[in-house]
Amino acid sequence: MALLSGNRIAWKYTDDDGNVWRVAAQAAMVSQAKLGGSAAAATDPARPNWGKMRRCTVSNAAGQSRVVPVYDLSAPIIAKGETLNANWGGDSRAFTSNGGFINETPQGRNVTKQTT
Repeated sequence: MALLSGNRIAWKYTDDDGNVWRVAAQAAMVSQAKLGGSAAAATDPARPNWGKMRRCTVSNAAGQSRVVPVYDLSAPIIAKGETLNANWGGDSRAFTSNGGFINETPQGRNVTKQTT
């Protein structure tokens, strides 16, 4: 399959606390209506950089896997067996959801101790 466009658009991400944030999303991925979310407005607040967003692992018949964002908990990609086209190398391939999702991850603290 042909490589999916890397064009990015403003998209809504709903965090675990129900807050809605504006994030950048790959238009070709979200247009497949599998990752949840919806188009964001410029007035929606930008998501703070506090850690990783919720995501889902998908894999293909060749055993290759990757993670994709899950923009809200009603996203179809959460269901095991749901398919999604995504870029891999120089082309795009069909990937299948392994089911479920990886929870949001808070940003780690810097544990380096500095002395003066």
